[in-house]
Amino acid sequence: MAGVKELLQEKDHVFLDFDGPVCDVFAELAASEVADRLKRLVGPDLPDEVSAAADPFDVLRYAASCGPNAAHVVERQLARLENEAVSSISPAPGIAEVLDEWVAQGFTVTIVSNNSAEAIRSFLTLHDLASHVRRISARNTGDPAHLKPHPALLDAAVRALGTSPARCVMVGDSAADVLAARAAGVASVALATTSAKRKALAALAPDALVGSLAHLRFAG
Repeated sequence: MAGVKELLQEKDHVFLDFDGPVCDVFAELAASEVADRLKRLVGPDLPDEVSAAADPFDVLRYAASCGPNAAHVVERQLARLENEAVSSISPAPGIAEVLDEWVAQGFTVTIVSNNSAEAIRSFLTLHDLASHVRRISARNTGDPAHLKPHPALLDAAVRALGTSPARCVMVGDSAADVLAARAAGVASVALATTSAKRKALAALAPDALVGSLAHLRFAG
């Protein structure tokens, strides 16, 4: 794996995941509570694995299997709950400094996320981070099939910037980020803040692996 600073210096555009690197979306309104609220919209007779799910996206994927109307209803409620969730949380420590430095270095920053575009835009505005971000490529439909690890959100970001995958790097803290980047032909930097996550993400062979946001800075 390459050094992250050397890797970044070869690129023009940073794609940054939202939940994790920028903030912990469900730090106050728990993901399991969100999932339970979404289940009530789908109906009482859920498969056991859906009934036990603590991940809202598992419920969204099940709703999509029930048809586009169910998917739309569940996705809109998920977007509302994401907006509620981000209204009461703070940015990840150090992310403002990282973004400041990237912009000063001449990078464009695009948020590439499975979370709703509305919630991301609201959070960035609330915390005076919107000026650091050129674009948002995020969930805006009820169809989860093209969310990460599918490369569609990264492909859309590349097209919107009028660039090539070779000039971009994806920074994220999940397997989905690494896999989506690889499928899109974009370099990946995996952010692993625990030893367990470091082991799991290293097994996917990202282009670089860092243990904290501080390692994404050029200064210091």
